[in-house]
Amino acid sequence: MVGEFFGGSARRIRDDVWGEIPVDKAVRTLLETAVMSRLEDMNALGFASFAFPAAEHTRFDHAVGVYHLTRLTLRRIIDSGAYLEDRDVRTSLAAALLHDVGHYPYASAVEGIRLPGMLRRDEATRHRIEETEVADVLDENWDLEPHNVFRLIASGDAEESEDGAPLRNLTPNEHLARDLLSGSLDASTLDNLVRDAQGAKVSYGIVDVEALINSLRIVGQDNRAVLAVDEAAVGHLQTFVFARYLMHYNVYGHHSLRIPAVMFLRAVQDAVQAEEITFVDLAWQDDAGALALISKSSDPAGSSATLVKRLLERRPYKRALELDARHPSYASLIRLRDDASWRRRVEEAWARYITRYRKGTAGPFDILIDLPKRGRFDVGLRLIRRSPLPGERNPVSWQGVSGLSEEDMTRYHAPLHRVRIATANDDLVTSVRRHADELFTIAEEVG
Repeated sequence: MVGEFFGGSARRIRDDVWGEIPVDKAVRTLLETAVMSRLEDMNALGFASFAFPAAEHTRFDHAVGVYHLTRLTLRRIIDSGAYLEDRDVRTSLAAALLHDVGHYPYASAVEGIRLPGMLRRDEATRHRIEETEVADVLDENWDLEPHNVFRLIASGDAEESEDGAPLRNLTPNEHLARDLLSGSLDASTLDNLVRDAQGAKVSYGIVDVEALINSLRIVGQDNRAVLAVDEAAVGHLQTFVFARYLMHYNVYGHHSLRIPAVMFLRAVQDAVQAEEITFVDLAWQDDAGALALISKSSDPAGSSATLVKRLLERRPYKRALELDARHPSYASLIRLRDDASWRRRVEEAWARYITRYRKGTAGPFDILIDLPKRGRFDVGLRLIRRSPLPGERNPVSWQGVSGLSEEDMTRYHAPLHRVRIATANDDLVTSVRRHADELFTIAEEVG
């Protein structure tokens, strides 16, 4: 069976990025489920078409690409002499295909809301793998236990079940498989970089993925098998690290993509808090279905319907301000990231202030705050030097390769964590810029 995964199958899928990808009957049966079909109507880059019109590839395309790169990586690991059981290979490949099934539509916007009642991604993923037709396909066509596939995808935020949290008691091979899907040099990130760069028609994501995969080695560390890169591929590794940075700065963080996302976030938040929709309803939609659900369920004159109408008409809000951690008022805004209701109170307080003191005219949802996600893009992958430098021991960390300290990395990533203020019209852009100091003071005072 594994032989078919590694090219024995005569059937192929033509992929725009990776070319001909062999798929056997088990893969095709999984791709034909309703859970996977939903991904065909979800843009992998969300609202990217507002800035990059050709970036229309789907989460389904991405899933096939991740499957392909995971297949190549597993073959490289086996060819290098490492032992993987047939079941480990099949579980990893099934997880590669299913790794995105728990996403909300326009996930980069919605999954940062953090409101009571929100269906967490892990729970949605678990349900779709263990309680839909996917479970039957994994059992009958893959000879796999669905929960073991979920364990490779779970982020660890699901509620503990009777048999414990999904990441408890992982085997060494499960740890390795998770690294392939969500580690420092995982198949999902590699496919995203190349596919997104090609779709956006930018040069930032040009990475020699095949060379990186062919340089992978398995080394023992802390009683675990971990991935490392041979020294000959250090240039490809550096290209990968900088390509990821440039894509986040220039594509994923582009204001023309982020502003529609924060409009959709506010539309969802208001519709949920007004009890017009539920997160459970939203979680089962594709992109078009999510917009339609909010439109038909919300008060036509309210914030949710108005914001969705503007998105459908491609009339995004305007960028008024942009700042990162070097700005003195950054701290008073970034703290709103963990409380969507608090963020909305600040947005509404700003609108009241501008209107009340005749500094402009702003409705309660005419000023929106776009906040970056948490985290830094660490490089946990190790390098195997053929001749370690004095004082070094293999495997060598990225810090040792790059010469960047923790402080350097913090400064390096600061521009990626930009806060933006968006407004409904050009007049409010002027008002917000002119009275920014007063608005930042209000943000510090609103509790």
